[in-house]
Amino acid sequence: MKIREAEEKDLKQIMEIIAEAKAYFRAAGIPQWQGEYPGVEDIRRDIGNGGTVIEENGKIIAYCFIAAMDDPNYTDIEGEWCNHRPYIVLHRTCVSSFSKGKGVGRQFVTYATQKAQQSGISDLRADTHEKNASMRRMLEKEGFLECGTIFVADGSPRVACQLVLDER
Repeated sequence: MKIREAEEKDLKQIMEIIAEAKAYFRAAGIPQWQGEYPGVEDIRRDIGNGGTVIEENGKIIAYCFIAAMDDPNYTDIEGEWCNHRPYIVLHRTCVSSFSKGKGVGRQFVTYATQKAQQSGISDLRADTHEKNASMRRMLEKEGFLECGTIFVADGSPRVACQLVLDER
């Protein structure tokens, strides 16, 4: 498996994985990603700005947006962040259906950790729907703490998680 920055040529495969994730969420009764988000334009904006893929045997098997940025949705939280230092976000994490349960998503956390350390950043943040048990479980296994609830652009709540790297 190889992790690398996403390229325009990856767009079709990334969108296929996102479609699989949307179908999985729908079947599992998780009301996350049931509209147009994330769409082609969201991923196009990600490419070159933190869009990251995991590739195996020439095929994209997972996607995540990983970037050092202030997420405006993280400004207001019902709860409390561990600290208010700069952080790297992990957004739009999705793994192809045939690669689920193989630790693929954890590789994004490792990659984000390396990126953070290279940049002098010691925090990672992510959010997910409260019913997205697989993402919550992966974040917990990687040492993320659930800090509270944030609200995304459409007003729906998300579980806000943070990993403080210098406390690992």
